[in-house]
Amino acid sequence: MVTTTNNSLGPTEISYLENRFCNMALEAGRYQVHNGNDPNPGNPSEETVSEMEDFIDYTALVVGTLGYKVFEPSDPKASPIDSSNPLLYMEYKGYKATVQRTAEGFVVFKGSMLNPETTKSCPRNVLRIREQYKDKISSTYELLVDVPMSSPSAAAGLVGGAALNGNALWHDADGVSLNQEEG
Repeated sequence: MVTTTNNSLGPTEISYLENRFCNMALEAGRYQVHNGNDPNPGNPSEETVSEMEDFIDYTALVVGTLGYKVFEPSDPKASPIDSSNPLLYMEYKGYKATVQRTAEGFVVFKGSMLNPETTKSCPRNVLRIREQYKDKISSTYELLVDVPMSSPSAAAGLVGGAALNGNALWHDADGVSLNQEEG
């Protein structure tokens, strides 16, 4: 929830802010956005738009600083030729995937194959991500986009459809697992 110190937000400003914040969250693509309304930007004056854009910039900065990256586009395309972040590989029940470590976790790359089956022990966050990206997974369970994940185990779970130890399963081109690399 955001507000002003002097309660200066009227219906026009609120409509404009709802429209912009909703669209910014959709464009960032980090979360599914559920809004019962189709937010209308209204018809604010040029001066109001300028003031609201400043308010939006400040709000996005504060929300991001608090750790909620709702309005920040995920940029999972860390350069695959960046030697400090080598590509990692995994095969689980015949399904092969590629990831790379980023500043925010791990990215499962487009073209990775997912196990169509999920186990009863599959973590809820993995099921949620699979649901969130269901329109970005082909009928053959190939990822059509890069998917950011928080940890190697979450990335392994996405691929395998089960609770998996990503540190043991992800390995570099030489076959060295994350466990071996860190140990």
